[in-house]
Amino acid sequence: MRAPWLLLCLALAWLSGPVQAFTIGVLPIHSTRVLVERYEPLRAYLERLLQQPVRIESAPDFARYQARTLRGDFDLAITAAHFARMAQKDLGFQPIAQFQPDHDSLLIFSMDRPLASPQDLKGKQLAVIDRLAITVMATIEYLDKQGLESDRDYKVVEHRTHSSVAHSLVTGLSAAAVTTSQGLLQIPDDIRSKLVVHKHIADIPAFMFIVKPDLPRNQVERIKTLLMDFPRESEGIDFLGHTGYTKIRPISEATMKRVDPYLKETRKVLNEAPKP
Repeated sequence: MRAPWLLLCLALAWLSGPVQAFTIGVLPIHSTRVLVERYEPLRAYLERLLQQPVRIESAPDFARYQARTLRGDFDLAITAAHFARMAQKDLGFQPIAQFQPDHDSLLIFSMDRPLASPQDLKGKQLAVIDRLAITVMATIEYLDKQGLESDRDYKVVEHRTHSSVAHSLVTGLSAAAVTTSQGLLQIPDDIRSKLVVHKHIADIPAFMFIVKPDLPRNQVERIKTLLMDFPRESEGIDFLGHTGYTKIRPISEATMKRVDPYLKETRKVLNEAPKP
């Protein structure tokens, strides 16, 4: 009797096909290798409790990541607040959680080449991780109010990671740079010790977790519960210890509205970006 039952199980498994992986999108703020390593505790945790394969995916840059998000390539996307708000307002994506504490926008320079004022940036380079980063937008807006127009008075140069942004400062390629408190943690100690925070520009909601509109309601609630529990699990303790975040909390509409002033500029930059 055992052989026919086994054959039936195998046939049903073949007919149903392989179990579809649950996909987590992660904003490309690190190299691919670092992204995979950094988010492995979250991936393993969700795979264990969802009892299905879970994989991490990203994109080469912020613009293409947002395009993939809006296309529905990710079941769960970990993204910047302004991208999350656009996805929510335009296509009905649902924000379910966010990291704490908030992000900040920091204008920094090299200890060996200090800036007396933003005016010292004229004719020089500002190093950033991506022009679409909301922290970068906040800094460019601040500099604009100081009478400095990007691409006229100074050049904005994009780099792949916070570490490469910092490296451009200490080597003299750039006169100033934009980072965050979390970004500083990703910079090697020997380079970070040579950096000075010139000004704290803004406080901005931290990265958010959003789910695509067609995800079943019961699955959305399950994922939200798992994310709330994650910081208390061994994988979550390990993850938070390497990222500079302290917890994950539910998200409110009031928090989402805080990034509305950045949406116009976000749409403008996305429209000007090369199409994926």
